[in-house]
Amino acid sequence: MIQHVAVRPRRSRQFWLFPVLAVGVSIVFAGAAFAFGAATEQNEHELKLKTERVIVFKDGYSLIVKRGSAVTDKEGSIYTEHVPDAAVLGSFWAVPAEGKLSSMVAGWETTEEKTAKGIPCTETVEILQANHGKSCKVELKNDSVYSGTIQHVLVRQTSDSIPNTLRATFELPEQAEGSELLSGIAGTRFVLRTEKGDVLLPIDEVRTLIVHDMKTSLKRTVSKKKRTKRLTFHFAKPGQRRELLVMYFRPGMRWIPTYRIDLSDKGKEKMAAVTLQAEILNEAEDLVDVPVDIVVGVPNFRFRDTPSPLILEQTLRRSLQQAAPQLRQQFDNNAMISNSRVSQASARVASGNGSLKLPGDLTAAGTQDLFVYNLPKINFKKGQRTAVQIFTASVPYRDVYTWNLHLRRRDIESAPSGAGIQSPLDLARNEVWHQVELSNTTAVPWTTGAALIVQGHQPLAQELLTYTSPKTVVRVPVTVSVDTRGTLREEETERKLKSLTWDDHSYAKIDKKATLQLRNAKQEPIEAEITFCFGGRFGEISDGGQGTLNAFQKADWQDYRGSPAANNSSSIRWTAKVQPGETFAPTVTYHYYARH
Repeated sequence: MIQHVAVRPRRSRQFWLFPVLAVGVSIVFAGAAFAFGAATEQNEHELKLKTERVIVFKDGYSLIVKRGSAVTDKEGSIYTEHVPDAAVLGSFWAVPAEGKLSSMVAGWETTEEKTAKGIPCTETVEILQANHGKSCKVELKNDSVYSGTIQHVLVRQTSDSIPNTLRATFELPEQAEGSELLSGIAGTRFVLRTEKGDVLLPIDEVRTLIVHDMKTSLKRTVSKKKRTKRLTFHFAKPGQRRELLVMYFRPGMRWIPTYRIDLSDKGKEKMAAVTLQAEILNEAEDLVDVPVDIVVGVPNFRFRDTPSPLILEQTLRRSLQQAAPQLRQQFDNNAMISNSRVSQASARVASGNGSLKLPGDLTAAGTQDLFVYNLPKINFKKGQRTAVQIFTASVPYRDVYTWNLHLRRRDIESAPSGAGIQSPLDLARNEVWHQVELSNTTAVPWTTGAALIVQGHQPLAQELLTYTSPKTVVRVPVTVSVDTRGTLREEETERKLKSLTWDDHSYAKIDKKATLQLRNAKQEPIEAEITFCFGGRFGEISDGGQGTLNAFQKADWQDYRGSPAANNSSSIRWTAKVQPGETFAPTVTYHYYARH
């Protein structure tokens, strides 16, 4: 009869609990048969989901793709208990390979797990029960002596919380979850079968008990209620194998691009070895032998901060927090989830940062098209970090020395007495930057990321490499060039009072000439670029410089009190090759209007 058990797990527990009290040793076989039948049914109808691919974005979100199959039960349903703890609203989808998926139901299931182990006896009643059916000699406290066989131990079943001394025996955590009970027995009488007949004896009057080959341990059972999330998928027909593709967009996983730029000036053309490495953070879920794709760019998910109701956990917690805060702790205890895990999960859903806060320029949200780098399969557990090299490319580069000078002029009317246009100390701070201009000759884009610039084993700088499409160039700053100095000399050439009237105010026209001097004190020629921005309208530009006339810019002035319509903003750009020991000195004339 035991070999043909074919009942549902919950019902089978109701049937086999009775023999625990009456049958004795047959319990072991009945329990084993039950476990076998339950496992068979569970394996058949439970959806065995395996992560098929993970697509990771830079902003702390990822797309998880899983696939699995199971046989529909008599109601046409299959289920899984692997419900994610976070998913974005509207991104949770289940797509069948064939057949029509009628519905997908998310809910909670309460199950009971039992673990039986032999525990040393601490009470006389337990010794008697452990040696049931054995011959013994009993001496009572009134000096009466009986010999016979332990026929019956009149006990009742009990259950109580597990003492801390036994938690390790059952491989339970030190802190009680509140839903674990340890079975026991209690009784005051037992029946001893003697040659004269059966004798009913009081257990608490037993002073000495002699049993040949006495058993001193009794099997006791820990019952643990477990509340788990479950997704159930309903199909039209029972008894058919169905394959499902499950995908969802969730926070908790991100990748950070980092570059190593190794400069080399050997040969006729300067070449740089550019290596891109992906540093991946996983605060989402375990990945076992899963191919990972990392994406350049950030997708537009409008409801990324709103959790899907299908994940149950976050939705229920948020509802409890708002409607009944006093029930929040009770819910967490029943679900057997600690406060620390709740807070961590909430933080991940709120920020999507995978427990790491990054500067905005490294995430570059919304500024790039999507491009995918395919990585090999990796084993990557939740809470771990990994680094994977994506590519190494040899690309041409050139050294560029840039001097960006922005002249910020003080309005004459607001300037204090004796104040000049700009302090000589401010002019002395003009810095010429050494930058490397890299040509992306590869077929893939370079995403924005931190870049370590080295030359051999010598580190030069760490900067930001910005997004670079194929067949374009990008500049990465290296350091301020100490052997290249820029200075500005400005002289007034003419002043015309009341040259312009605007809004009942008179303006003087002031003509200027600026001379910029860039000296190369290095031992080799340099390619220099000078950008000079100021308030006013440019005139004649020397040395082939290119000028751009713009509208009024507030940044060109300090305490400006005139009308924005009176003045333009100018930007001049020069490029030149400056030989060692030489000075490049371009000039530009311009004028601006100052209110009287």
